Amino acid sequence: MSTIRRILVSLLLLLPLAGMNQSAHAEGKFAIAANGDQLSAEIAKLAGTAPFFHLYDMSGKLLQVLANPHLDMEYGTGPACATTLADMGVTVLVASKIPGPKMDDVLKERKVRIVRRRGVVQDVVSELKE
Repeated sequence: MSTIRRILVSLLLLLPLAGMNQSAHAEGKFAIAANGDQLSAEIAKLAGTAPFFHLYDMSGKLLQVLANPHLDMEYGTGPACATTLADMGVTVLVASKIPGPKMDDVLKERKVRIVRRRGVVQDVVSELKE
């Protein structure tokens, strides 16, 4: 088999894998750190200590409102939240700010993009649906 032919066959075999990666990314989720479980809830100031996370698909469909399972921790709340959200398939986290460098490091390591916003959950959801 010629070198050029081997390269072409290798590229053809890799194309489906590249497509799978793109569709997996397109199926990511948004998490909005919030002070309440309603659409009218304020976006939480600190993501790691937010009482709730509203999870949406990329089209703006509500998937779940998750009570923060890490609020009773003495320390490490931010990194624990970041890990939980990433494990749930979250690719974008919306909050007013991230509490510290440790949470930020986990989010970057897990390829979760941070979007800093103020306002209410409904504002972000409306933008998702546009």
